[in-house]
Amino acid sequence: MVQLVQTTYAESDLFENFDALLETYDISNELMVFELGKFHFLRKRKAKQELKALFYALWKLALKQSFPDDYERFFSTYCKDNNLEKDAAGNATTFFRSVEVYNTLLAEHGTSNFSNVADFLTDQLVKDSSRREYITLKLALSIRSTYNLIFQKLIAN
Repeated sequence: MVQLVQTTYAESDLFENFDALLETYDISNELMVFELGKFHFLRKRKAKQELKALFYALWKLALKQSFPDDYERFFSTYCKDNNLEKDAAGNATTFFRSVEVYNTLLAEHGTSNFSNVADFLTDQLVKDSSRREYITLKLALSIRSTYNLIFQKLIAN
C-alpha cells in the first residue's frame, strides 16, 4: 500500500519567504526600462510605489498557482497582519488600492501574458510616446522574470 504524504506549508514560512523577497527586490532594472534619470524624482517615487504594489499582486498570483484553495486566505492574512488594507480611519489605503488594480489586471491573463500590466504601467510612468512600444515590451519581460522569481522562491527554505 502506497501512502501519500501531504506537504503543508505554514503561513509564517510563506510570509517570511515573501518578506525576504520583498526586502531584496531591486527595481533598478525597471527604472532603467522606464528611462527615468536621476532628476525624475516624482516619477521615480511613483514608479517605486507602483512596482511594489505590482510585486504584492504577483505574489498573490504565485500563491494562487501553488495554493488554489488557500491563496485568498494567505494573502488576506498577510495584508491584515501588515496593516496594508486599511488606514487608522478604517479606509482602504492608497497602496492597497494599487495592489487591487494590479490583481484585477493580472486576473485577465493570469501567468500567460503580462503585456496588459506593462501597458498600464507604461501609461502611468512614460511620457515619451516614441519609445512606448519598446518600453512596454521590455517591461512585460521584466514582469515575467519577477513573477518567475517569486514563484520559484515562494516555498523555498
